[in-house]
Amino acid sequence: MKNKEVLINKNLQCGPILKLENIKKNFGKVKALKGVNLNIFKGKVMGILGENGAGKSTLMNILSGVYQMSSGHIYNSKNESITFNNIKEAEKYGVCIIHQEILSFPDMTVIDNVFIGHEKSKLGFVSYKKQKKLLLQTLEEMSLNIPINKLMKDLTIAEQQMVEIAKALIKKSKIIIMDEPTSSLSQKETKVLFKIIEKLKKEDCAILYISHRLEEIPIICDLITIIRDGEFIGEYKVGELSENDLIAKMVGREIEDKFPKKTTCINEKVIFSVKNITSSFLKNISFNLYEGEILGFAGLVGSKRTELFKSLIGLLDKGSGEVLLNDKKISFKSPSDAIKQGFYYVTEDRKSEGLILDESIKTNISLSSLKNLSVFGFVKPSQETQKAKDFIKYFSIKTPSYNQKVSAMSGGNQQKVLLAKAFCSKPKVLIFDEPTRGVDVGSRKEIYDLIYEAKNNGIGVIVISSDLAEVIGLCNRVAVMKDGRIAKIISEDITQENVIKYAL
Repeated sequence: MKNKEVLINKNLQCGPILKLENIKKNFGKVKALKGVNLNIFKGKVMGILGENGAGKSTLMNILSGVYQMSSGHIYNSKNESITFNNIKEAEKYGVCIIHQEILSFPDMTVIDNVFIGHEKSKLGFVSYKKQKKLLLQTLEEMSLNIPINKLMKDLTIAEQQMVEIAKALIKKSKIIIMDEPTSSLSQKETKVLFKIIEKLKKEDCAILYISHRLEEIPIICDLITIIRDGEFIGEYKVGELSENDLIAKMVGREIEDKFPKKTTCINEKVIFSVKNITSSFLKNISFNLYEGEILGFAGLVGSKRTELFKSLIGLLDKGSGEVLLNDKKISFKSPSDAIKQGFYYVTEDRKSEGLILDESIKTNISLSSLKNLSVFGFVKPSQETQKAKDFIKYFSIKTPSYNQKVSAMSGGNQQKVLLAKAFCSKPKVLIFDEPTRGVDVGSRKEIYDLIYEAKNNGIGVIVISSDLAEVIGLCNRVAVMKDGRIAKIISEDITQENVIKYAL
């Protein structure tokens, strides 16, 4: 730790390699950034913290040449004012961004993805042999063994991220922006990523690290910059602020408890039951869900938690076995059929599976309950509008209008729209798959309160999560899955150690 502090101080004394000063950005009348500062030092990881909608992505888009700032200055190490008019200019300077949703060509190979857009020789040819040698050398330096002729879509999310990092290194990037890099990674994959980040630091690469997982910040970051509502709050050394202080500066208020107070009393009425579900990837799955309880599902990546519930709603083959809702045997042919019968699965992938991004908040919320909003098969606009207004207020969704496109919203507010859509269907059973993935700490607390409110209203709630603190803090019981089976249902002494013991 002492050596780390010496290295940090040494790099600080050298001064920033890039300095953003009083950066402002307006989108029409909306002031997205109101004078933000950011210092970037070589060989250091700078954590960029703030709630969804704080302006982190806008600032990173300015730095990577996607947006032009309305006013402000960017200075290089010689204190010369510079600008990036487009992505190419930023890349030429050495700035590279790795997005939360990997922007790759899924049907192309790893090597083609890495070198797409690279300059050709004077004769217009590309030396595949040279590209192959360079990529293999880079992957070896990263201690990775990824087949370079494999299609991107056949890689895991973690492997896709590593390919993006290799791509950045081949471009000789000296400033790499990582946006929520661990949101879809297991603990093991996260450790691999952190090792690679440590290697990059030793090679004097600067990392800008955006994350809502505050427990990661002291492990991987050296400095922290906090942004709130488009304003610069401050720059701090890691360890200078406690986690509670960080949260208070991010959200502008104290958050006393992350989770609602857990109630131990469970209604004995079984509202949902799964008996002996067995398929090509599931092994004799059985469990009961009680009215007013929160049942957690934990397990390592590949344990088939998500696949189990996608099977139950008709997206995957559930094989043999029985499913009962209020003691009545049921079978869902499709997700819409499940919704009609009071069983709602809230997907982990809100952008691809949960929301229609180019449609309005109003349209998205009402999609799950069109029948209730219709007369003789026609949707009543007044009812649809009122329902949207009610849910926007109830879920504290930040928006100028119910007609705003969902694509223009922050991740936290998109997640609230997804939950509003689920609640609007008046479900008997709600399944939340990774309910707070990519969501800031303030919105996370609000989502936990909404989940608890559903439980208190007698709705059976299932939470699938890779976040052990979330599972332990929210759930009355936890089903731990391993290799397509339930290894253990823990009802007492729900601890991280016990969950991990049965997951391994």
